[in-house]
Amino acid sequence: MPSNALPPGPKGTFLGGSLRAFNEQRLDFFLRVAREYGDIASFRFGPRRMFLVSHPDLIEQVLVTDAKHYIKHFGARAYKPVLGNGLVTSEGDFWLRQRRLAQPAFLKNRVASYAPVMGDLTRAMLAKWRPGQAVNVHEEFSTLTSAIALKTLFGLDDPGDRHAFVESLRLAFDLLGERFRDLVKVPLWLPTRRNRRTKRAIAELYRVVDGFIAQGRGRSEPGDDLLSRLVSARDDDGSRMTDTQLREEAMTLYLAGHETTALTLTWGWYLLATHPAAEARLAEEWVRVLAGRAPTPDDLPNLPYTDAVITEAMRVYPPVYLIGREATCDLELGGYRVRKGTTIFMCQWVSHRDPRHFGPDPEAFRPERWLDGLAKRIPKYAYYPFGGGPRVCIGNTFALMEAAILLATVGQRYRFTLDPGAVVDFSPGITLLPTYGIPATLAPR
Repeated sequence: MPSNALPPGPKGTFLGGSLRAFNEQRLDFFLRVAREYGDIASFRFGPRRMFLVSHPDLIEQVLVTDAKHYIKHFGARAYKPVLGNGLVTSEGDFWLRQRRLAQPAFLKNRVASYAPVMGDLTRAMLAKWRPGQAVNVHEEFSTLTSAIALKTLFGLDDPGDRHAFVESLRLAFDLLGERFRDLVKVPLWLPTRRNRRTKRAIAELYRVVDGFIAQGRGRSEPGDDLLSRLVSARDDDGSRMTDTQLREEAMTLYLAGHETTALTLTWGWYLLATHPAAEARLAEEWVRVLAGRAPTPDDLPNLPYTDAVITEAMRVYPPVYLIGREATCDLELGGYRVRKGTTIFMCQWVSHRDPRHFGPDPEAFRPERWLDGLAKRIPKYAYYPFGGGPRVCIGNTFALMEAAILLATVGQRYRFTLDPGAVVDFSPGITLLPTYGIPATLAPR
């Protein structure tokens, strides 16, 4: 029988529990809790009870074995005003239907068909760069992956519409992120200043995306973008997505397809700039395999060190650093009773730094650790940058191909020299953002 006692963990304050410690230094908070209290720990955010699980077997139990007994946690649901019932936030039979309709757009051969767009837009960015130019690495790659996402998702080229869409999306998520950190949530229908700004940003997003959908439906021939494929996708009963469903999936796929790849490249280049031996080995692989030409999907199996750099960057600085699930009934986990409504957190920032799987210096950036079969030796859920189970990220193949093509295309032309006074820190919101960006100077290869 599972124990009715709670797992060990920090007591926190009487009213807020551990919410203040989480808001002030959430990455350190999760790491400290796991290291002080073990593979399953417990704490409160106000009245909410949380478990943090860090052992791969327990993570697999939540994400795979008992997946049908969990839903997305309260933090993910906070973003429903923007994402609606998209793949990230929907549940049950509705989620399954949407996933089934979207899945064909992410088959390997279809994902590979987007590689020329990725290469073309990357070369357009490189054409604007000059040796010695000061750049913010995160801004450059965020702009690039946004352009790729909007081109492959909506067939959108116009930078004006692209900029308006990105700015409205960022504002909406920033405002909702502030709301997530509030101990007392003010209902969105109350006309506070922040609520009014949030609603204006969301309305602008809906206006722009609805225009994309109308264009997609009005085409005589389906386009080659993901939205066109979703517009024409049919379920087994012949039904299609409604305009509302299309909008919510489009916004979800844009966010997932743009932000995570930009951050993988941002943190990857930061790590390479601070580890010159790894960068030199990477450049040697590109000379040997590509000899200056543009990479294609067929080249990627011949670029093992490129793959190792991307894998290691997502281990050290996982773009998505936290997953949460909420129990829909009483369950057992690690010998403890999980009561209905309890939130289970699984933190990639913690798991990816576990010395049981990554050695005595797990925070070190060493891409070569992946070259000798490490992925097959460690437990499956010791490393899970794209989540896992039935709700594993639908765009993981897209993201990995994009990261490799962009890394090799840019890296054959330039390397980045960090500014001497650069302050690099984290702002963990939905994703692991660099607080001040990554200021650097372009140096020709």
